[in-house]
Amino acid sequence: MSHTPLGEVCLSLGLIQAEGVERVLAQLREGRRARFGEVAIEIGIIDDEGLARALAHQFRLNMVPAERLEKMTIPADVLGMLPPGLIRDRLLVPASFDSEKKVLSVMVADPTDIPSLRAVQTAARAARLRLFVAPRGPLRALVERLLPATDLPTTTRDGLDELQAPAPNGATLVFEPDAERAAALLALEACEQSGVEIVSDPDQVSAFIEANQADRIFFRRAVAHDVDAYVPAWKRLRPSLQIAQVEGFGPGRQSTVPFGQARDFLLGITEFLLLSRRDAPQEARNRVRRTVRLSRDLASQLGLASELRDAVTIAALFADLDELSLSFLDGLSLDGRRFGLPVALLAPFGPPWDLPGLFEALERRVSGEEGPGLNAAVEVLYTARAVARTALKDGQDPVEALGSEAARHDGATLRALADVWRKKGLRHLVAAGEGASQSIVLAGPDDALVTAVADRLARAGFEVSIATDGEDALNFAKALEPAAVLAGLRMGRRDGISLIVEMRRGVSTRGIPVLLTAEGADPADVTRALEMGAEDVIELPTNVDVIVARVRRAIGRRASDDEAIGGRLADLPLQELLQTLTLGGRTARVKIQGAIETGIVQVREGQIVAAHYGTRTGEDAFYAMVGLDEGRFEARFVDDGKNNLARSSDYLLLEALRRRDEGRG
Repeated sequence: MSHTPLGEVCLSLGLIQAEGVERVLAQLREGRRARFGEVAIEIGIIDDEGLARALAHQFRLNMVPAERLEKMTIPADVLGMLPPGLIRDRLLVPASFDSEKKVLSVMVADPTDIPSLRAVQTAARAARLRLFVAPRGPLRALVERLLPATDLPTTTRDGLDELQAPAPNGATLVFEPDAERAAALLALEACEQSGVEIVSDPDQVSAFIEANQADRIFFRRAVAHDVDAYVPAWKRLRPSLQIAQVEGFGPGRQSTVPFGQARDFLLGITEFLLLSRRDAPQEARNRVRRTVRLSRDLASQLGLASELRDAVTIAALFADLDELSLSFLDGLSLDGRRFGLPVALLAPFGPPWDLPGLFEALERRVSGEEGPGLNAAVEVLYTARAVARTALKDGQDPVEALGSEAARHDGATLRALADVWRKKGLRHLVAAGEGASQSIVLAGPDDALVTAVADRLARAGFEVSIATDGEDALNFAKALEPAAVLAGLRMGRRDGISLIVEMRRGVSTRGIPVLLTAEGADPADVTRALEMGAEDVIELPTNVDVIVARVRRAIGRRASDDEAIGGRLADLPLQELLQTLTLGGRTARVKIQGAIETGIVQVREGQIVAAHYGTRTGEDAFYAMVGLDEGRFEARFVDDGKNNLARSSDYLLLEALRRRDEGRG
C-alpha cells in the first residue's frame, strides 16, 4: 500500500502549517537528517504525540495514546520473544502474540523502519506483525519501566543485519508512491529474486539506507519531486549509493535505465498489470503470455538489438488487446485498423520505440499486403502469434504444427523457431527429466501469487497454463495431461478437494499430482485434502521458491543417478542451465568441457555449492566457466558432496551477469 507523504498528512490534520513543511524540506536538502518526522521534532514544529498521530493516519494504523502506555503491562513471555537490546534501541515493544495465527502485535514509534520490523518478525518467528503507533517519549518511558536494567546490550545495525540475513550486495529499492503501481510492484517482488524492495514512502528508503541494506534506488521521473529533498541526506548516509530516474522501458536512452535488471523488472510489471485483471478471459491471457515469451526468445535467437527486442516484447504484449476485452479499454478508438487499439493506448505514454510504425507494418503483414522477410521484428511477432494459437502437444515440432500455414512464414524465422524449440526442450530435460510432460496447470484465488509462480516455472522450462477456477483447471488437466496441477483449496465453481476427486475418476488424469494452496485453512480441511489424494497442501503465505520447489518435487519424474543430459553451451549457456536447476530445486553435477580446460559445478537442492575449473576453485572457477561461449556440458543428477561456495545462488548468477556485461563493455 502506498501512502500520502508525511508532510501532506501533517498539513491535512492541522499539525503543521505550510511554512513549517518547507522548513523541514529545507533541512532535508541540507542533508543533516534523512527523515521528515525527526527533522520536524528537532526544529520544534511538532511534538511526539502529533507525530504519532500523523504516522498512524499515514499508514492507516491504530494509535496507542500516552495515558494508556502509562498503565500498560506486558506478559513476560511476550516481552521475552524479542532481544532486550532490539526493544530498547529501536523502540519496538511486543504487546501480545496470537499463537494460533502466529501474529505478533507490536507498538512502534517509527512504522517506516522496515529493516528493524523484519528483524522483529525473524526473532519472534511470527507469520506477520500487527502494528500500533505510539508517541516516542511515552513509549521509551514504557520500555524503561519494563526493562529497567542499564547494562542490557543494544542492538546495533550489524545485529539487525544478522537477524535478517540480507543479500550480500544489498538491495535495489524501487520508490513508487502511486497506490496501484505500488501494489503491482509488490505483487511482482517475488518474481525478481534479486534483492528488490518496493517502498512507497521516503522515510522507508531512509530506514533501508541507515540499516546499510540498499545499494541503489530507482524512481520514475514523474515522482522526482517526492524524492529530491531527501537525496542529499541519503548520499551523506551512504556516499556510494546509486540513485537513478527511470523514464522508460528500453535502454535506447542510456541514462534512462542504467541497470539491466530494472528494465526487465519494469517489463514484468507491465505484463502483470495487463494480464492479472480478472475481467480478461483466461484463455486469452494464456495466449498472450505464450506470444510474449516466444517473441522474446525468437528476437534473441535472431540476434535483434536489445532495444528492438524490448519493442517486440511490448508489441507482443499489447497486439491482441481486443481479445482480452478489458473494461478500461472502452472508448478507445480503433480508427478502422486491426492494431488501432494498442496504438491508441500506448501513444500517450511516449514509448521510446516506434511502436505505431511496428504495428502498422504488422497489420500490412497480417492482411497480406506485404510478403515475408521484409522486417525481422514483424516476422517475430507474426510467427509468435501464429504458434501461440496452435494447439501444440508435448514434444511436437511447432513448424510441423503450423501445417500448410508454414509456407506463409519467413524461412529464417522458422529456422530460429526450430532452434528455440530445441533449446526449450533441452531446458525441460534439465528441469524435469526424460518423459515428463512440459505442461503445468495453475489455478487459485490469488492472481498475484499465481502469476509469480507461473513466471518461475516458465523460466524453469515448463509450459504453464493458468486456469480461472477449479472447473477450468479440470478441463485443462483433461486436455493437457500436465506434469502437475497447483490449485487453491478454496476456488470458484469447483474447490480443490472436488477437483482431486474428479481427476481421480479419469483414466488420463488420476496419476497427475495435485498440490493445493491454503491460507488460514481449517486443519480438518487440510487433513481431508491429503486423505483424498492431494500430493501436498502448502500453507500461505510462503515464499514463491518454496511453492516452485514443492511442485518440482511432486512431479516425481527425476532422472536416475546414471542418466546424463548433455548438449552444447551455444544451445543452453551455463548460466541458463544453472538457473533452470536452481529454479527447479534440483541436485546435479554439471561437467563443463571448454576449449582447453574441464570444470565441474555442483548444485544441491537448488543451491550452487561448489565449482572447479582447471586449477581454479570457488568463485574464480565459477565466474570463469559462466563466461564461456563455446564448449559442451553434461549434467548427471548426483551429488559429489563437495562445497567451496558460500554465497547464495542468486548472488553468484547476478554477479556473473554483471561481470559478463562489464567485460563486453
